[in-house]
Amino acid sequence: MEQLTNLVVSEGELTNIARVLGRLALDTGASYTILLDKSGQLIASQGQQGQRDLTALGALMAGAFSSSRQVAEILGESDFRTILQQGVQESILSNLIGDQWLLVVVFDKQTHVGLVKVLARKSCEELERVLDRVRHGASQARQQVVNVQFRSDAASAIDSLFQD
Repeated sequence: MEQLTNLVVSEGELTNIARVLGRLALDTGASYTILLDKSGQLIASQGQQGQRDLTALGALMAGAFSSSRQVAEILGESDFRTILQQGVQESILSNLIGDQWLLVVVFDKQTHVGLVKVLARKSCEELERVLDRVRHGASQARQQVVNVQFRSDAASAIDSLFQD
């Protein structure tokens, strides 16, 4: 599996991600929508900025998701792709996107859970397409870097062979 730290999200794709997260927050009335990599690294967020430590929340949500995968294994499931944590005032829905990312939706008690589930699933499909383009673009960029390095090394080797 590809190292997540090797991925660079372009400004255009970050705009696409922000658009999907923003629409999900607006349509569900969510306090926050957050996109994380599976290690908990915050990629993007939309919603009420500054009220919560989203970095800490992201790390904790990734940990919760990781432990739920172990529970799934004990139960004979391949994994759990969705986790719902319901509180008195706020709830959190987390969805796995592909095998590397998490969509986290934080919403209050006035929001219907079923609406959040349906719209989050739709957003996950859109985000998966965007993140596949990001991953593909990173592979192409690495290939170009390798080609540049190879060309440079080859030119140096040829120059040293034909020196006077």
